[in-house]
Amino acid sequence: MFSLKTASEKACANEANLPVVDASEYFRACLTNNEAARSSAASNLGEQIKAACHSTGMFYLVGHNIEAALVDKVLSQTADFFAADQCAKDAISIKNSPQARGYGLLKNYRDWREQIHLGPEAKMPQDLDSDTSIAQYWQLWGENQWPQDDQFKQTMLNYFAAIESLSRTVLTLLAAALSKSPDFFTSRMKDRPYLLLKAMSYLPQNLAKQGGEVQSGVTAHCDWSWLTFLIQDQVGGLEAQDAAGVWHRVPALDGAIVVNTGELMEIETGGYLHASAHRVINSRIDRQRFSVPVFINPALDAPVLTGGNLELERVQDLCQPVGLIHIHKVIRPGTILDNFVFGESEYRRKIQGKWCFAEDCTDRPV
Repeated sequence: MFSLKTASEKACANEANLPVVDASEYFRACLTNNEAARSSAASNLGEQIKAACHSTGMFYLVGHNIEAALVDKVLSQTADFFAADQCAKDAISIKNSPQARGYGLLKNYRDWREQIHLGPEAKMPQDLDSDTSIAQYWQLWGENQWPQDDQFKQTMLNYFAAIESLSRTVLTLLAAALSKSPDFFTSRMKDRPYLLLKAMSYLPQNLAKQGGEVQSGVTAHCDWSWLTFLIQDQVGGLEAQDAAGVWHRVPALDGAIVVNTGELMEIETGGYLHASAHRVINSRIDRQRFSVPVFINPALDAPVLTGGNLELERVQDLCQPVGLIHIHKVIRPGTILDNFVFGESEYRRKIQGKWCFAEDCTDRPV
């Protein structure tokens, strides 16, 4: 198990100097009949997103079109859910779900948190419903396990819809900025993107309070997604790794959604847009930390377009000197990939448990 930084070491690290991308001009222009203004705003915003994804792989998105009241409600409903009786949470355990949806409590050397895992609330797509040779990854498609509170369900479904709309906009603008067809990403979302939402509670450091080691809320990793959209409370704990391998805090910024690039984006751009390595350490001994990421992916039956050799600039490989923190990734750095079906990779991760390229993966120094 790796050693987390001490409080004094962490205090020496600067706050993350992440780009702040303001989408307000674009959304204002969309309300006008001025095509030139809309086109100019779209181009400007797309270039800002591309630059942020290339330089840091993580940025604050402000001026977006998701109402603050909905964001606040998502976080408050998350807090209410985790305050419920443990038996009520266990009743919708992820262990009961073939689709890997539901509640989970994780207390180990990698994770110190609880979460509810939600996916697309949909039946089997009609064009596949009668297919007797359906691919095994469609096991992941289906209904969620919901708590009894109907307000929680409706809030999360409303948020799913809002994030899907925003993500389609961001991906469209990013594709154009990358000199690709504007629908390069969104055409593969089809009418059934595989969006995943995790409402998470990072547990207080009760072991540290008793003189034990500080627990990692979630260990250092990169997301298996094109993009991830995150909202978080004011407790803090999210940290991102810079190009020099230094970890920096990513505090909450009023009105902002934290957006980071995942491995799928890294793969499809040949490493030009690199996956952001990040982790969470809730250092508080008195309360939980709440956050809600939504992972933006193509449809399960859509291809991931690899573009050939993956040239990763900042990812630490297993052969590096002792003392560096291993970053959990699905694809081994330097791997040459052919195009693959997204659902097949997600099935290996979710159902077969192959979530890191290192089969004997632990959080040891490498």
